[in-house]
Amino acid sequence: MANQRMRGGSAPKRALIGPLVMLGSGMVAGVLLWRSLMLEPPGAGLRVDAPRQLSHQDRQALDRLLANRPRP
Repeated sequence: MANQRMRGGSAPKRALIGPLVMLGSGMVAGVLLWRSLMLEPPGAGLRVDAPRQLSHQDRQALDRLLANRPRP
């Protein structure tokens, strides 16, 4: 009789393992999503060593800004 009371008071192992697995997989998914959004630059997987190039108009505008900049 005492054995039945002790067994009935605890939760089965399946009831504890399922939520822990869901919590762990959610944490892993969250870390991977955070890493891909915050740490890796956009397009990092596409072309890593591609140089960034400005258009002709952007280069002229940048040259004008740098030429008009006050010198320290």
